[in-house]
Amino acid sequence: MFLAQISTGSLNDVFDRKRDSVHQPYKPIARGLVSPAAALVFALATGLGSLRVARRSGSKAARVMALGLAAGWSYDLGLSRTPLSFVPFSAGIMTVPWVGALAAEQDVPSPRWMTAIAGLLGLGLHLANGGPDAVRDRLAGRRSLPVLLGERRSRQGTHLALTAAAVLAVFSAPRRGRLSASAGAGGCLAVLAVDRRQGRLRRTPGHHPFVLPVLAAGVLAAGWLTGTRESS
Repeated sequence: MFLAQISTGSLNDVFDRKRDSVHQPYKPIARGLVSPAAALVFALATGLGSLRVARRSGSKAARVMALGLAAGWSYDLGLSRTPLSFVPFSAGIMTVPWVGALAAEQDVPSPRWMTAIAGLLGLGLHLANGGPDAVRDRLAGRRSLPVLLGERRSRQGTHLALTAAAVLAVFSAPRRGRLSASAGAGGCLAVLAVDRRQGRLRRTPGHHPFVLPVLAAGVLAAGWLTGTRESS
């Protein structure tokens, strides 16, 4: 998954290099530190590497890893500029717990609930990622979901999606694991409360107000997955 994320990010920078040269000139390609061709080769190599590593964990893990990588690449290749931008983002996040369970040769815990929770996390993180850049992306001609919603409503959407995921995590957790799931949900809501108090952050080069929503999602996921295992 680490290699797949590197691949997706590198490919994204290749296709967004013109926009980045205007709005994010500190990025390596925009600064001229890395050529687009080299970044493209790197993206393809790390993507294939992720599939190779996943294949060593079994054919099922490799197939799910391929779906996740395809979701990331489809986002980079054009869906990130459309109202369907949330689809590959959510789909990619959905594959993460599946790859982990299958690679460890474990049963996938509560697959329907896990997919629903991961989908909500993916939607929330997509809005958190794209919302702060809504104005810039609109000027660049994009029509992604965060652009259509705007920065303020994207942020509200992030909090709504992650809160809904927290409620589902507690509701779906088995009785013996509900304490861990509740702790994860509580931690998630606490981090979101901190995020709300910060208001609109002043951006600095390389900084993105994406960290707290990611942390909230991670705390929630850890609590819920721990809870499902405690009941087995």
